[in-house]
Amino acid sequence: MKEITGETAFITGGASGIGLATARALARRGARLILADLDAERVEAAAKDLRAEGADAIAVRLNVAEEAEWADAGEAAAKFGDVRILFSNAGVGGGSGAFETYDTDVWRWAYAVNAHAHLYACRTFLGAMKTSGKPAHVAITSSMVGIVPPPISVAYISSKFATLGIALGLRNELADTNVGLSVLCPGMSATRIVETTQKLRPGASEQGQAAQTAQNMGSVLASGMSPDKIGERVVRAIEADEFYIFTHPEWKPLAEAQFADLLSAFGESADPSYAGDDLDGLVAANGAKRLTAGVAS
Repeated sequence: MKEITGETAFITGGASGIGLATARALARRGARLILADLDAERVEAAAKDLRAEGADAIAVRLNVAEEAEWADAGEAAAKFGDVRILFSNAGVGGGSGAFETYDTDVWRWAYAVNAHAHLYACRTFLGAMKTSGKPAHVAITSSMVGIVPPPISVAYISSKFATLGIALGLRNELADTNVGLSVLCPGMSATRIVETTQKLRPGASEQGQAAQTAQNMGSVLASGMSPDKIGERVVRAIEADEFYIFTHPEWKPLAEAQFADLLSAFGESADPSYAGDDLDGLVAANGAKRLTAGVAS
């Protein structure tokens, strides 16, 4: 999307952090803004501040994990303007502790917010974005941990891996449409994610070592990159139609090692007499034109 001025953007997690920072960057380019967040008071205040700065902005209370709430959000957005930019950004941490000890309610909640919500967002807006025929863009927030998994919450890591998979699959679907796609993979950023997670997570509050880990993570993230810098980078990627958005280059050596390990595991076929997978047939059977957007056509 080379031209953002006058276009309407819908941003989840828009009350603070990367969502609000991206809204500010879009406002500087003349976009009209719909900020969606579960925290009604905070998101109303954020929209009010943007209006005071001259932006055209409204707030919508939305729990992205609840599919039923998206219909009302879509109706509110339609009254404001046709959404051309969708930033599906809201996210939470996944708690801590050994994998086998995870509370299943916390596990489901982490996936509902960090992964399932992208489906709900696209169900609400993507169809109309496609049929409009006008330039549009979807951005989805994953994480560097979706590429290089550090020793932290398995729920958080795996839900962000799922988000990256959603983006990679959707990239193929959108390759020949008017809708661009970006996936944001930030490293550590100074957001409220730990605070939000502690406040909203289902079940009993974290205790003992789990509570200490959450406190430690809050301290670590407090010194992370400014969300304002990340938000500006997101908007530049939307303008340039970039797929991957990497904001923390210090992770690159870890990513190189990760993919070197993966590639080194490819060896001889398990069945030397097998002719090999018919990749072109796989693509054709699904009515697609390419295996991976931007790689094989």
